[in-house]
Amino acid sequence: MQSDSSSRFLMANADLRGYLLQLNETYADSLSATDYPLPIRILLGEFLAAAALLSETIKFKGRLLLQVKGLEKITLLAAEASSERSLRCVARFQDLSDGDTPDFEALLGDGTLVVTIEPEHGERYQSLVPLTAPNLAQCLEFYFGQSDQLGTQIMLHSDGETATGFLLQQLPAQLETDKTKRSDQWQHFSILAGTLTHAEQIALSEAALLKRLFVEDAVELFPPKALRFACTCSRTRMANALIALGEAELQSLLAEQTELTLNCEFCGAQYELDGEAIAAEARGDRPAH
Repeated sequence: MQSDSSSRFLMANADLRGYLLQLNETYADSLSATDYPLPIRILLGEFLAAAALLSETIKFKGRLLLQVKGLEKITLLAAEASSERSLRCVARFQDLSDGDTPDFEALLGDGTLVVTIEPEHGERYQSLVPLTAPNLAQCLEFYFGQSDQLGTQIMLHSDGETATGFLLQQLPAQLETDKTKRSDQWQHFSILAGTLTHAEQIALSEAALLKRLFVEDAVELFPPKALRFACTCSRTRMANALIALGEAELQSLLAEQTELTLNCEFCGAQYELDGEAIAAEARGDRPAH
């Protein structure tokens, strides 16, 4: 497959669509700000691929965020995809090293996945997904079953260097309206898709992969679209985060040190802000020099 891109496909004779993606440089760039241990790198790879896949399924201008927080060893794990096809991720953790097993249930099984869709205009939409399945892919399949009530199959793989994703999803009935036939059709294609491996997604082209999976079925494959790492942090966002602490706490911090230094957890960018700069950024202008 083409690296750092996603491709959409449609089944010609069935109400089904799908997406394929592979992340390499985007994956590495997303992790470059922090020296994450291998279990965290693997989980973040799956979350990045999942965020990219989910953002493909909705038509919106804004961002989609997958987030788990408040667990014992992993206090935060998040990945974000924008409608501009940019990705970023972050994790906070403790007592984990490269030698630990990247076991999804052991590390995240007591948590809840928060799926947040933030359009540029309009209200934010949020869903809570219990992490009761053995892996993230099955948890997201449950999410789609509850929200869209359409059959959805997801496969996510990550090894710390390459992340791949595959999504197959039913579309509203058009070509086939009989419920029994639609169910049989879905079972047929989901069984075939279930034979896909991580190695095949890395080694085969999109066309060869789809031919291997659906050799007897006509598939329309669309050109790949690039994915990239990009961070949306800014001085204004950092200033607003400080203002959100409240006047009393902010003034207390400024009393201790006249200039505050903040680091973006997603990309490592550093921002230095004093009281005047914070107020100016909040107003949307620049402090006088």
